[in-house]
Amino acid sequence: MEGDDVAYLEAARTVDDRAHSDAATDAFRTALERPTLGRPARERPTPGADEGSGSADGVRVFEAGAGTCGMLRRLLDDGALPAGEWVAVDADERVLSAGRDRLHEAARVAGYGVETEGSELLLELPDDATLRVRFAVGDAREVADDRGGDFDGVVARSFADLLAPDDVLDLLGTAAPDGWYHLPLTFDGETRFAPEHPTDHAVIDAFHGTMRNRGRAATLLAERFREAGTPPTVDARADWVIEGTSDGAETHGGAAYPADEGTFLRIVLDTVVASVRESGAVSAATLSAWAGTRTAQLERGELGYVAVNRDLFGRVP
Repeated sequence: MEGDDVAYLEAARTVDDRAHSDAATDAFRTALERPTLGRPARERPTPGADEGSGSADGVRVFEAGAGTCGMLRRLLDDGALPAGEWVAVDADERVLSAGRDRLHEAARVAGYGVETEGSELLLELPDDATLRVRFAVGDAREVADDRGGDFDGVVARSFADLLAPDDVLDLLGTAAPDGWYHLPLTFDGETRFAPEHPTDHAVIDAFHGTMRNRGRAATLLAERFREAGTPPTVDARADWVIEGTSDGAETHGGAAYPADEGTFLRIVLDTVVASVRESGAVSAATLSAWAGTRTAQLERGELGYVAVNRDLFGRVP
């Protein structure tokens, strides 16, 4: 995205929360409650203990594209953090460091005990359980190879559409036999802005043309899973939706958009414009006119936005 990645990810949190499908979320949280059958049970550590010590089993989760730890923070907010180990990976060290700091503070404010061991966080959960969060900067596929293949599950939120389907399947190979994947908010090739503009089709088509597989990652992945004999257990729509006002009137306590969603929408708009400009698929005059109109609508709170995503959950092929 064009702009500050930390600002974008933080501004997206309320948009993400509205988008998640209940069915995929429920399946994911059920999977977090127990390790898979395909690897030896792993004992969860107790505070201050060496890795592997403890008295009860926990899950091992690998998260690609963890960003500012939005997934873990959502689980924390809902009281649904699992016991065990969570490896959070992102290519951007600054973004991941910001996520670590935010997770630490959120856990502290929520009343969880938090210990730091180097860059790791050890969160004290109810019933003497713990969650050890490890942070790794780098390419998710390379980190996954280095960490071995015995994770219970692989999580990648708003990330799978950045890779080719074969690369996603390779990444999922880091899970143990009978492991699971959770790929929420995977973009599926449809973007809409409102109100309509005469050159929407040209601009948006050019934008999709800059993406791998024109953004149809969710569809392609679901097809691959079915071909492999492991169709998704859940394949549900999970669209990002921001509604603009029809008359430009200020709403939501004096702001045009709730929370920081105006920032999210501005960065999305900047990204579309920059991507299309670089592609050269639309004339400079046409793109400038489209961008000018959309920016003015954004400033008045009139601009609406929809991106079609899908939440995919299932067993790894």
